[in-house]
Amino acid sequence: CGAIDKIDGKFSLNPDDSELNSDDYMALNQYCPFMDNGSKQKCSSYEELVISAFITLLVSFISSNGNEYLDSDNFAEYTILWLCYQLNQKTKISIDNLNEFYNTYIKGIEKYSDKLEDAETYNSYKDIINKKIDLKNIDIKEMSEIYGALEKLCKLHTECDEKNNNYTSCSKDAQDFVSEFQKLNDNRSITGNDSYRKILSSLFNDYYNFKNDCGGKCSGCNDIPTLSAIKTPQSFEHASSSSSIASTLIPVLLAFTIPFFLGVAYKTIFKRKTKKNKEENESFEESDYSRNRHNGGCVNKVSIWK
Repeated sequence: CGAIDKIDGKFSLNPDDSELNSDDYMALNQYCPFMDNGSKQKCSSYEELVISAFITLLVSFISSNGNEYLDSDNFAEYTILWLCYQLNQKTKISIDNLNEFYNTYIKGIEKYSDKLEDAETYNSYKDIINKKIDLKNIDIKEMSEIYGALEKLCKLHTECDEKNNNYTSCSKDAQDFVSEFQKLNDNRSITGNDSYRKILSSLFNDYYNFKNDCGGKCSGCNDIPTLSAIKTPQSFEHASSSSSIASTLIPVLLAFTIPFFLGVAYKTIFKRKTKKNKEENESFEESDYSRNRHNGGCVNKVSIWK
């Protein structure tokens, strides 16, 4: 986080500046494309300067810590998040896929790698990236969304290191990260991609490293929220399957129960009507018989029921 914050401080430029001059950013232009058959280096676009800053970040980290530390510390993943975030800041970018970006802007300087000051380190970083992440399945916009969670996680680490017992907003900042992480975890396009899930796993583990480390030394970090387990594609399929079963079963049940209850209702009404008619018939017969008897005559009983 410290290395990313440091280079961010030097990277204050307008992504849509059409007259960008890399000479104004000497600390970041070491890996700009070569010109004039390799005699000169210059970045003539925002994308070229971003990639130069990205390589500078990786190479400086490797030089200071070694390849093994880079591989185990998830630094390659996080710098790729930073790269995608910076690229996504440009209003109009014609490249959506990181693999296409890699082929367009990075491969161009490989043939001049022997001219680079840190040529050996530069060549080693590519192998680490390729092992860490599948560039072909990386969407720049989606990666920039994941970077939002990394920013919040870095804030937790930085504030804890600087403030210690005075980190009073730790619980709130932790909740902000958890909420951001949960949004990513609920996104099927994120959790359904192996490369994205690896990065979520790194964020997950680093959050609990923070929780275990700062929980004991920062008074405001004693009771910070936990993260839910990272979802798998199967969990979405299960939810979808349950929904599908419900949507299929409910109409079937309705198709069965509606006629059934209508039938019961019809029979009930029919019985009540029959009983009522029978009572009215009996009442009519008794009344007619009584009247004829009073008149001294004899009548045959007449029934309205056939």
